[in-house]
Amino acid sequence: MYIAATLEANGFTADVLDASLDKLPDERILDEIRRVRPDAVGLSCTTHTRLEMRDLAAAIKREFPETFLFVGGPHVSFCPRETLERTAVDAVVIGEGEMKSLDVLSGKPMEEIPGLAWRCGDQIRINPDEGFIKDLDALPSPDRSKVQMDRYPGYSTLKRRTTHILSNRGCPFGCLYCSASFFWGKTTRSLSAAKVLGEIETLVRDHGIRALYFYDDAFTADRRKAEKICGELIERKLDLVWGTSTRIDLVNEQILRLMARAGCRQIDFGLETLNREVQSKVGTKATYERARDTIRVAVRAGIRHVKVYLIIGLPGDKPSSLRETFAKTLSMCATEVSTQVLRIYPGTPIEKLARERGIIPEGFSWYDDFRDGWSMFECVPQFTEWPRELLERQYDFLRRYLRVSGAARQRVPTVLLPAAAKLDSLFFRILTARMACFDDASLPAAVERDHEEAACAASCQ
Repeated sequence: MYIAATLEANGFTADVLDASLDKLPDERILDEIRRVRPDAVGLSCTTHTRLEMRDLAAAIKREFPETFLFVGGPHVSFCPRETLERTAVDAVVIGEGEMKSLDVLSGKPMEEIPGLAWRCGDQIRINPDEGFIKDLDALPSPDRSKVQMDRYPGYSTLKRRTTHILSNRGCPFGCLYCSASFFWGKTTRSLSAAKVLGEIETLVRDHGIRALYFYDDAFTADRRKAEKICGELIERKLDLVWGTSTRIDLVNEQILRLMARAGCRQIDFGLETLNREVQSKVGTKATYERARDTIRVAVRAGIRHVKVYLIIGLPGDKPSSLRETFAKTLSMCATEVSTQVLRIYPGTPIEKLARERGIIPEGFSWYDDFRDGWSMFECVPQFTEWPRELLERQYDFLRRYLRVSGAARQRVPTVLLPAAAKLDSLFFRILTARMACFDDASLPAAVERDHEEAACAASCQ
């Protein structure tokens, strides 16, 4: 929608087809292209949708060989050469797509467009990028008239029809498993509060929106911007509820109480692990005490749904320390704890580590058929230093336990949540005390030795 708005502001006609909303098969997408007969088709691609993008691109090129076909998104931005070698697309937009898409469709010479990978005869050329969009306010707001906004569902936790909104781009933290810092940049670039509030008022007035989710990597990374937005939401009395995600170390009592007054009813924290050695490797650093106190303040401030994310399979972790992380996290006042197995995405430091260790085998292509994953993302390889069977047992147990735990916590009155959390943690400890999948003895000797050497190296540093 950002790209469509940018193109239309510069004299182009652009349509948006959200094929994911109705899970449209390729033939239905081709029907829409037959109807519109566009000069160019742009596709979005994440790692989860890369194989669908590959197949759709081939189908489009078979029927419309003269149509210019380009692709962008976080997946292709980190493997542009491989994308051009293994799919039918004509060009790859690397990173932010608004101005590069405009340059491509305006006829600017390909070799002069920074951050573009393209075919030149039998060769593939990749132009170096020249940085990020500095003035985000200069971009038009996303053109939501291009889709049927009333067909998008709400967040169950916000209990109203919800849409996403961005107030900043960029993440300064560079966590091992995440590509955000490399895709959006390591400096937080914020839209002005006035720009964000203007977009929000349009959503309220034109689309009847009463719930938002700020889809920033960390809403409070720019504290001044966050405070201005909250202050304006309070002042304008728009009858909105909203949610967002951030880090434990980017909030304090003052900003949490301000967010709650401004209508924040959901906050998601990426805690990931409480193992100090693992934290030093992956880029997180919240202590148990800091996390516990922050979550307690958020709940008491009136933020009704406080969700904590943890990751299974982080480098250097052990079954026993993983169990301790979950037990300690369950003792906090969060209304939900969620987990997922560590996934490997292109452009992340974890991908490089996975290749070095042979977890991603030599010759692996992101565009080969891959369905060896499991749980939510079967087409994305998982990272693990442990035997897969051990990881599966841990995940299967934790997924079931956390589903029951979360359902119970969300029914507990806020005043009773601390006591309920302590009981939950105690029950978890008792239940897992003799489970082999949380016993370090279940690790092969070689893995245990690697962990001891890594711990020794970390202590020496």
